[in-house]
Amino acid sequence: MSNVRYLIGNILPPTGYPRILIHSCNCGGSWGGGIAYQLAARYPKAEEVYVDACNKYGNQLLGKCLFIPSYKNDDLIICCLFTSAFGGASHDYKKSILNYTKQGLQAVRAWLYGGRDAIHDEIQKDINSVINKLGKPLKDHKLEMPKINSGIFGVPWEETESVLEEFGAGTQTLNFTVYSL
Repeated sequence: MSNVRYLIGNILPPTGYPRILIHSCNCGGSWGGGIAYQLAARYPKAEEVYVDACNKYGNQLLGKCLFIPSYKNDDLIICCLFTSAFGGASHDYKKSILNYTKQGLQAVRAWLYGGRDAIHDEIQKDINSVINKLGKPLKDHKLEMPKINSGIFGVPWEETESVLEEFGAGTQTLNFTVYSL
């Protein structure tokens, strides 16, 4: 059984259950296109948190994840996977993006299964200091995403899908619901 499930529909409306909406993003502080643009329009306070992290750490964020409450919907946490230093036409190479995607998902898994005590990276701890205030444990949230990396970053979806499937074995599996329109 695969750890990647597909749904056709809009990922953005509220769902009524706790979820983490994962998207890939750059370290430049711009939610200017794709799903990030839609998130910025709906959740401007969340975008401010992302921009602050980028301003503070820049490219040191590559391969990390940032959990941000939506500040509008108690059941939604936005998770930024920092997979490219820059966005737009200046994005990183495919191999690098896939490597940073894997690292970011390893961090997601560590947060879900081990919490703060499982994190040894000080930047990770700093940017995710809000996690303790979220109310529900992260592991109680469903992991949902669009076809990350395949839009602006131009990575063929099948290659990102292969990275996701690596998290489907063992005792600390990650199950993803992937949305497409």
